[in-house]
Amino acid sequence: MKKEINTQEIEALIALLDDSDDVVFNSVQEKIIMLGVSTIPFLQNGFDNSTDELQKERLASLLDVFKLQKLNYEIMNWSKNETHDLLNGLITIAQFGYPNLDVNQIKSTINELAKEIEPKIVGKSNYEIMQEMNKVILDKHSFGANFKNYSGVNNSFINKVIDDKVGNPIMLCMIYLLVAKKLKINLIGINLPKHFLLAITKSKSDEVAFYNDELITQVDYYIDPFNKGNFYGIEKFDKMLNEINFNLNDKVFLPATNLDIIKRVMNNLIYALHTTGEKKSAKDLLKIVDAL
Repeated sequence: MKKEINTQEIEALIALLDDSDDVVFNSVQEKIIMLGVSTIPFLQNGFDNSTDELQKERLASLLDVFKLQKLNYEIMNWSKNETHDLLNGLITIAQFGYPNLDVNQIKSTINELAKEIEPKIVGKSNYEIMQEMNKVILDKHSFGANFKNYSGVNNSFINKVIDDKVGNPIMLCMIYLLVAKKLKINLIGINLPKHFLLAITKSKSDEVAFYNDELITQVDYYIDPFNKGNFYGIEKFDKMLNEINFNLNDKVFLPATNLDIIKRVMNNLIYALHTTGEKKSAKDLLKIVDAL
């Protein structure tokens, strides 16, 4: 997948992308394509710093091809790995939009939130644990709902949600889930139609539990980070489901595996790209999701 790349060589090739001579451009493009996805950081840096419209257009075209190849390769490998590590999956998606993002900064933010919450939850009940998570994540660090740009592309990128401290329902839930994993809190995602919530369970869940009827019976409370961290007991949650004509017998299918989550985040990204006119990218991403 990757080839060793000479920095001077790729920088020289990028510099030639502003040449209006088609013969020169075709030769340069062919050489860059041969170098493959390893050129992405250099192409992105060139795009970010270029003031030449022709060069930027050509860089953008090459980036589209390579970023799609990289995402396809890495997300397929991720799906084949039985661990289905949630953070790694989210970072892979985010690198599609931001190839040069700082992975360590993302991990550091999650670690710091976990460290801050950890001493506050010792010996606490599930209800109290979620109260403390709300206080730290929503109140102190001001994460919240992105009402202004609910369907925006950046809502699918974990780095932007962390930077901007706003997100759609599923991405706000990701902050909680990633922190909960660090702290071994029994928190799971709940995959509702047109919404995404969290649930804290009475006993530890694992991937096997998602495929039987037991996990949903272990739920203590449902939590909605997008709506100010509101809590819902079982009875209130069931009432909500009835109001949207959801068959309560299908509750067993609501707990979301990490694969379910990654698919939903990608589907949100596809919708966002489609609505902003990037229909080819949306179509290409849909093929990847369908193959997962």
